[in-house]
Amino acid sequence: MNKKPRIVVGMVTYNEAATIGKMIDVLVGQEFPKIKNHEMILLVIDDYSPDGTGKIVREKMKKYKNIFISEDVKKGLGPAYKRGFKYAIEKLRAGAVMEMDADFQHDPKDVKRFVAEFDKGADYVIGSRYISSGSIPSQWGFDRKFLSVVGNLVYRVGLLMFDIHDFTTGYRLARVKGFLDSINFEEVFSKKSFTYKTWLLYEIKKRRGKVVEIPIKFGLRETGDSKMTTNNIFDSLKLILDIWRARLSL
Repeated sequence: MNKKPRIVVGMVTYNEAATIGKMIDVLVGQEFPKIKNHEMILLVIDDYSPDGTGKIVREKMKKYKNIFISEDVKKGLGPAYKRGFKYAIEKLRAGAVMEMDADFQHDPKDVKRFVAEFDKGADYVIGSRYISSGSIPSQWGFDRKFLSVVGNLVYRVGLLMFDIHDFTTGYRLARVKGFLDSINFEEVFSKKSFTYKTWLLYEIKKRRGKVVEIPIKFGLRETGDSKMTTNNIFDSLKLILDIWRARLSL
């Protein structure tokens, strides 16, 4: 029986048939074997993609034994990650859970860097686009850049968390013991759109977790469109108010 601590990479998918096969071959076939001191698991969290994403994943499961899939009807990003985190902790007995996209905006080669920070004692590792050596695509339009940069600035100032530079990145790792296993997922993942990520960060910091940012170069989507909208700014402002209410009630 493998006694190495398990790290589960949770990957939410919806209509990712164009990239999921390639991602699995690169991540599971090439990058996971480079990480020697952990048992690396990929958990695909699919919302019954009509394009056959789940079918491709199940075919890859015949080749790779460290892939699992959780499927349910589409309810949104937060509920999908809630399902994935619970599966990773309760069924796969993860020591840490990562969030990662399936479309190569997140470089699979960076996974080992997240794991290295975890091994050095980090409880929450954030892949940041807005620190030295991090970047966003130069091809993004002004609106996309504005929403991303201003959204993160709103969080930094509104929450007085000046040690954090990227609140909305989807490339993260969180320790289970003492952190994810003590957090109310119903509350965290009920937040709209991407705001659950900041609420989860708040919960980690409330537990005095060691939070580390590492630089990532955020890539362009190979297919599909961004989920970023102007509603994210209004959702962010509401979340800031919710966090301040929670802080004042402690």
